[in-house]
Amino acid sequence: MRLARSRPSLPRFAVAWFPSFAGIERIEDFRRHHDPTAERIAAHLPLVFPFSSSLSRLQLATHVGRVASRWPPIPVTFRAVRGHANEFVFLMVSRGAASISALHDRLYTRSFRPHLRRDLPYEPRVTLACCADLAHLEAALAEAKDEFGSEFSDVMREVTLLGVNGNGEMSPLKTFALNCA
Repeated sequence: MRLARSRPSLPRFAVAWFPSFAGIERIEDFRRHHDPTAERIAAHLPLVFPFSSSLSRLQLATHVGRVASRWPPIPVTFRAVRGHANEFVFLMVSRGAASISALHDRLYTRSFRPHLRRDLPYEPRVTLACCADLAHLEAALAEAKDEFGSEFSDVMREVTLLGVNGNGEMSPLKTFALNCA
């Protein structure tokens, strides 16, 4: 009897925006203490969550580029800090949330559609902390509320297609400018 060889896992991809507002270094410092993914990816706003695909990078990039080229830049303000699902602390988008959500929805069309998580509502945010220990999470939430009580503003002018390694590390594959016409 011949044993079947297992197939290698499909490559994984994601799409995100990397804000660069004044104070982002404070966010990164906080994440280094409270978010284990901080070593694998910089502070970002996820637009398409990691998914496996047999499509080529070119096919995925073509879709992201097409959507981005038709989308105007989005003024964004981050304001509120919020705990989520007894595991996360998020810095939430206040201004620009509806436009970012619409961009998220548009990215999840065509070949991306099967990867949309319909069981979770999308909320534009940057993850500040991730911890399964409730006491640590509550302490991180209180610290984040004290540390990030002010507004952070930026303009989303580009989105990045990311490759996701087996260990969860994400690397930029291609960045696409939003339509600045």
